[in-house]
Amino acid sequence: MFSKRESWVEAGYYPLGGRPLHGRGAPGWTGYRIIFLVAFFLFLVCGYLFLDFVDGMGEYGSFEEPVDVIVVLTGGAGRIEKGLELMRKGTGKILILSGVNEASDMDAIFFNQPLTDREKKTILLEKISRSTYENAVEVGKLMEGLGMDSMMLITSTYHMKRAMYIFRDVIPDYIRIEPCSVSTPNFDETRWWRGSGPVLCIKEFIKYYWYIISDFVV
Repeated sequence: MFSKRESWVEAGYYPLGGRPLHGRGAPGWTGYRIIFLVAFFLFLVCGYLFLDFVDGMGEYGSFEEPVDVIVVLTGGAGRIEKGLELMRKGTGKILILSGVNEASDMDAIFFNQPLTDREKKTILLEKISRSTYENAVEVGKLMEGLGMDSMMLITSTYHMKRAMYIFRDVIPDYIRIEPCSVSTPNFDETRWWRGSGPVLCIKEFIKYYWYIISDFVV
């Protein structure tokens, strides 16, 4: 003879408001298959987008033709040195360092590469921005204020794809933007899967598509 509790369980229900074990309350194998297939499809899509993103990192070379302004996005090894080198070659009339720490000055930044008085007058330190998007906003304001219509964007290879997308999205269309990628010791674009490469790629991938989605939604 079954107790009332055993009868409930045998019928497929838990007592005390529990949910049924079968029927409309249970997903069943078909439901699990659909969930699995959707998850697998999303995994394949994300994998394809990631590999495409990584492959596109190398599409931006080092443009070194004359422009009005050289813009360096601070935060990576070799970026500032490259910008100063190109300015001294006459590639740009003005050098903008974007994202500089508020406490920094030219003597601290160029402590191992002394500047002449003339060079100091052609270098601008932009200290407001704290992200790539803010870099683009502040540089855009400076470019318009200076009346310049061409710029060279210098940043690390792994950061260039996202930086170029954001700058082209934010900077006025009449301003020409040319990329100049800088290789860094912690990232080899030809072997991105080594060392810290995967971590950098994943971070850039997430930030890149997050910006695209946010821009589309807004």
